[in-house]
Amino acid sequence: MRSRVIACVPVLLLFMSACGEKPEPEAAPSVTHTPTTSAPPVSPTPTTSVPPVSPTPTARPSRKRALAGPGTVCGEIQPPGGGAMAAVAVSAGRADCRTALKIFRTYYRPDTPKQGSAGVATVGGWRCASNSAAQANISGRLSSCRQATAKIVADVIP
Repeated sequence: MRSRVIACVPVLLLFMSACGEKPEPEAAPSVTHTPTTSAPPVSPTPTTSVPPVSPTPTARPSRKRALAGPGTVCGEIQPPGGGAMAAVAVSAGRADCRTALKIFRTYYRPDTPKQGSAGVATVGGWRCASNSAAQANISGRLSSCRQATAKIVADVIP
């Protein structure tokens, strides 16, 4: 019986009625008890403050994204003109796959300003360019983008 009372005390004295028993005077050290002929009613509010029970800390996921290395295929995108699907991959250095996909989606949008026959554009700090249709047919590479030592590519999926 005493162990059930102890299990209830750490929760909060307000919830002792949920345990189905009244606390014994020695189980609640913050309440003083003077012997009388009849037991005084126990106040549901403690006379001293009870430190709040903090929930078990949970690990927060890191907001820092993992960088993929060379040879990592990040996903597929549909290039403009309804052509074959393209695989977006890290070709050199390290890059975040989510960013790589976003860069190519933005680069391929018709409203992204491009210059010259290679369609050179800077998107999110990445310098992108496309091969001609003839060169893409030979190499399989539609476009590539560079930022510092990292290079991401969009290759035709056969």
